Amino acid sequence: MNSPVTTTPADARVTELAPPDHTYLHMDTDSRPMHWAMILQLDTGGTLLGLDEVRARVRDRGRLFEIFRLGVKNGRWRKPEVVLADENWDAGEHVSELGFTDRDHLQRRVSKLLETPLPRPRPFWDITLFTPSTGAEGVGQWMLLRVHHSISDGIAGAAFAALLADGEPEDLAEFERFATSPRFHISGIDPEKLGEAKAAFNDQHAAGGGKKRAWPSLTKSGRREHALFSTSTRALRKAAKANDSTVHEFVLGAIGRALSIDPPASPQAEVLRVTLPVTLDQEFRHTGNAVSVALLNLPGNETDLSQQIGRARSELATIAERRPELYLAAADDLPRAPLWGLQRAIVNASMGHMHPDIHIGINPGFSRVRSVLGRSIVSLTPLSPLAGYSFSVTVLILGNTTSFGIVTDAQALPGYAQKFVETFDKVLTEALPSA
Repeated sequence: MNSPVTTTPADARVTELAPPDHTYLHMDTDSRPMHWAMILQLDTGGTLLGLDEVRARVRDRGRLFEIFRLGVKNGRWRKPEVVLADENWDAGEHVSELGFTDRDHLQRRVSKLLETPLPRPRPFWDITLFTPSTGAEGVGQWMLLRVHHSISDGIAGAAFAALLADGEPEDLAEFERFATSPRFHISGIDPEKLGEAKAAFNDQHAAGGGKKRAWPSLTKSGRREHALFSTSTRALRKAAKANDSTVHEFVLGAIGRALSIDPPASPQAEVLRVTLPVTLDQEFRHTGNAVSVALLNLPGNETDLSQQIGRARSELATIAERRPELYLAAADDLPRAPLWGLQRAIVNASMGHMHPDIHIGINPGFSRVRSVLGRSIVSLTPLSPLAGYSFSVTVLILGNTTSFGIVTDAQALPGYAQKFVETFDKVLTEALPSA
């Protein structure tokens, strides 16, 4: 059921999409939907949440921020029109419930939602409550929040936690900066810096190899698989310290080693071309999207962790010094094609030229809220869309726990998401200092 909508935005600074937001509308297709997701496991203490409880909470919170009412009409080959749900809108309609009989059934149902586009033009998010059937209670109760990337990046997506989180008004105030700040815009990049950024991007792209890739490419099947992994942030820091690296260097190196130990294809790739999200908002205060991407290259056939970490360190230093992400930033003052459809074609041609193999995102967490309707959150894991690559790892460092959400193209990499998690777990264990 579509929500009633109005085309009169209340605060254009928040509800009028900016060029970085448009990027995700351009890349969106039925087989490659551009929504990100956050999956929560709840500790119910034996008392499962009911659908009506969750709907009541979301209905109450749905009026907090205008961003929750924001949807998009068109936006693929036709120019997008922002629409806001009117006063008759029921945010509770965005919450649904699915049952599952075992962990595999839950996995399939979550993956199905990762590959299913969000409906338009109603507000561009939804929540699914996954409730175990009799005999499956040990798997727990879960929630999946889906948000279209044009509405928010993962950092500003913290605002959507306010739909569910326990807390008094002063507790929920922590989400305001990601819901009421103006949408992110960038312009006036220094020409010398932009020239260096372009040169850096081209250098990184060339170092990543040619058009013919050994790593399996993203298909048009639209099918997705996912896997979840978590570890204590303390253990991750200990492993990084034991290997004379920062946490970022260690995560990149450990992922490179895991992919090298157990590659998905033969012959395996010598070099993995990686997209790494880089925020352009150093103050972490925006709505919408403040993210660009930088290219880095990791060895695809190097099982020595120290070598992987060394390469990651060098690549991160290049990004910090030469800032290739500025070349791909969707700045306001860039020349643009006059027609929306032509802009879309150019964006997708650019992604085709870039041809990344994998995506690795490493994100800080901001929310201090740890429960939903009185149930503690056991785990909170991000899951990213596949924007031109067939394999994605999204890392969330939140308090004492660091979670890893893996999403794969099920046709290109059948069964590989879980296989990677098992290998990565071994890599992390081996990297920890011996007692």
